[in-house]
Amino acid sequence: MRWVIGPLLLAFAACEEPPPPPTLVEVPAQYLGDWDENVGACGQRGANAVTVTPTEVVMEDTKVAVTGVAPDGETAARVLGRFTGPGQEWDGSIRLEISADGRELNVVSGAMIVPRVRCP
Repeated sequence: MRWVIGPLLLAFAACEEPPPPPTLVEVPAQYLGDWDENVGACGQRGANAVTVTPTEVVMEDTKVAVTGVAPDGETAARVLGRFTGPGQEWDGSIRLEISADGRELNVVSGAMIVPRVRCP
């Protein structure tokens, strides 16, 4: 039975659609601002703080200079850019997912997702 599962997983993975191509040069307004794990942490630039501007996304030790943005439905966007971290630079992408009411943001980057709230 093991020989059947591998090809099935491979076939399923091959059916996934690639991410949409970037159509914007800046991050849309609904994602902009300062975000943190709770309102009490806002302004302290802790480990979960994220600042999103039209041209960059800044996390604890990583900055993403935006090179393109691909809207992905009503509440998500894939941000492509040049990442700069401690002693490293690379090209990549992150996905920003905002709640329907605009008060929570998830930054999907391969690490554990920590929901963040919009700072006042």
